[in-house]
Amino acid sequence: MSQELRDLVIKEFSTEPTQKFYIAKAEEGLWDSELILIKKFFKPKSSVLDIGCGTGRTTIPLFKMGYEVLGIDITPKMVENAKKIAKSKKLNMKYEIGDATNLMYSDNSFDNTLFSYNGWSQIPGKNNRLKALKEICRLLKPSGYFIFTSHTRKMRGFFAFWSKQWIRFYFLKPLGFLIDEIDFGDRFFQRGETKFQKQYIHIPSINEVKNQINYAGLELVFTEKSDMISKSKNPDPPVTFYVCKKTK
Repeated sequence: MSQELRDLVIKEFSTEPTQKFYIAKAEEGLWDSELILIKKFFKPKSSVLDIGCGTGRTTIPLFKMGYEVLGIDITPKMVENAKKIAKSKKLNMKYEIGDATNLMYSDNSFDNTLFSYNGWSQIPGKNNRLKALKEICRLLKPSGYFIFTSHTRKMRGFFAFWSKQWIRFYFLKPLGFLIDEIDFGDRFFQRGETKFQKQYIHIPSINEVKNQINYAGLELVFTEKSDMISKSKNPDPPVTFYVCKKTK
């Protein structure tokens, strides 16, 4: 993983405004679409590794639903505040610092894994995103499920932006221009709560995600946009869900 981009991700999520934002997020709980898929694919009281758990938005409700859940996050400040929130709620929950590309757990050790709200897309570098999928496949028990989300790269409405990115990545970068992007689909933007802090995310095509799932040894069993999964009056963020299964 590009050390600079890795450090950027951790730095951005460690800032005081971002931590304040995610501490509040911990009270929101599962999206309706997340709850629907968890109930459909995760067996009751099974074990779940909640990757990129932040301050516990998904971990807390999973724990309350009876799952044996462990929350991990690459940002130490997230884990620190997640523990404080759990303690304040008198919840005996487990949180650890963890890197999705190098998970320190044995093979076949979890029934399910969850990587919520585009956390997988914030791993810099195509090879590292694939490495994370392979790690998740390794630690899943046979027939275990993995649920994650991503924004989807599309041209309609974004033709000018992605055309500009294509020129930057495939034309200017080979000519020696300093381009921050590692892969086509990378995007840098400023988070609203931090205002001046640059944040990284990769926005893949659906085929790109499907290919990486296949290369990792997982089987894609379901994919759909959040607004097609839930018809709630309060719509979930516009993301694409992927549900994968370990078949071997």
